[in-house]
Amino acid sequence: MVRQQPEVLFDGDGMMQQGVMVRHLVLPGHTDDSKRVIRYLYETYGDKIYLSIMNQFTPNEGCPELSRPVTEEEYDEVVDYALSLGVTKAFIQEGGTVSESFIPEFEI
Repeated sequence: MVRQQPEVLFDGDGMMQQGVMVRHLVLPGHTDDSKRVIRYLYETYGDKIYLSIMNQFTPNEGCPELSRPVTEEEYDEVVDYALSLGVTKAFIQEGGTVSESFIPEFEI
């Protein structure tokens, strides 16, 4: 996709019109995985992409290892790591984004 859309362009209202944005959801207890993903993306694509580092993971009772939200410390650790690499084209979330309203109803 980066080859097809190598330049990021925004309109006058700040809406992305062209380019690639990678949305990465930080998971509780997996900050090292998030760091590896962000390092790979930055080393591979640099400033050709935007990152959206998300903290809105909503716990799931059916999965014990993911039964809690991401802590502020975990999220800050991942964001600080991205900044230490030199990432400048990123969107960072504020707290308070955990809600079951983000979970769609699936009928299987």
